[in-house]
Amino acid sequence: MKKFITNKAVLYILGSLFLIGLWFIVSACIDKNSMIFPDPIKTFGRMFQLLGVGDTYRYLGFSILRLLIGFVISFVVAFLLGMLVNNNEHLYNFFTPLMTFFKAAPTATFVFLFIILIGAKNAPIFVVFTVTMPILYESIVGAFRGTDKAVLAAAQIDGASRFKTMIKVQIPLGIPVISIGVASTFAMAFKIEIMAEIITGFTNGGLGSMIHNSQVVNPTDLTDMFAYSLMAIILVLLITILASFLKKKNMPRKLHRREYSA
Repeated sequence: MKKFITNKAVLYILGSLFLIGLWFIVSACIDKNSMIFPDPIKTFGRMFQLLGVGDTYRYLGFSILRLLIGFVISFVVAFLLGMLVNNNEHLYNFFTPLMTFFKAAPTATFVFLFIILIGAKNAPIFVVFTVTMPILYESIVGAFRGTDKAVLAAAQIDGASRFKTMIKVQIPLGIPVISIGVASTFAMAFKIEIMAEIITGFTNGGLGSMIHNSQVVNPTDLTDMFAYSLMAIILVLLITILASFLKKKNMPRKLHRREYSA
């Protein structure tokens, strides 16, 4: 019995049931008519109704497309910078203030700035880039720097250049760590993208704009807003579960000493 109760999956289910129960209580206390703060039954019911409408998938598609564009650009830039600063402490120190700036600057500031510079339609793409790039950069640099020193020393003894060592040793060994960072950051990137759409308000399509429009069109009934928000929460939860799975299963692989010298 104790083993069953302490099972991870069981604890997740119990935690979810507790959250739903708490949601019921808060809804009943705040809004008896379940209009301003709809209960879980009404929210889930409305979400399934919206999932039966074709436009919902178009909104999701727009959001995911902007997310992917911003995230891919972010990863490519972070990876190239990570390769550039690898084994170069001077370049690493040079880029540190820039990365600190991106991490410290309020996200909303970037949203308003990009609305002015490039328009609301594409602002979420650049917001995703500015927020996730420094995080991916640190993950990639950390993966490269975490390479076993004995393996690097063996590569130097065998006459491998720095570039060849990076391509055949550091990148292959760093893939598990990098993939964990990518999965974890992707979940956060989706929340950032939705938030950027909500702030822009008039973004052409997107789940965030639907959340915003639902509140504007009918401020006395927020069921649609809760339903769209629940879709976003479920998607982020699925991505987070994937990240947790990768973190558990993706252990660093061993690289044979002669693999990089071939």
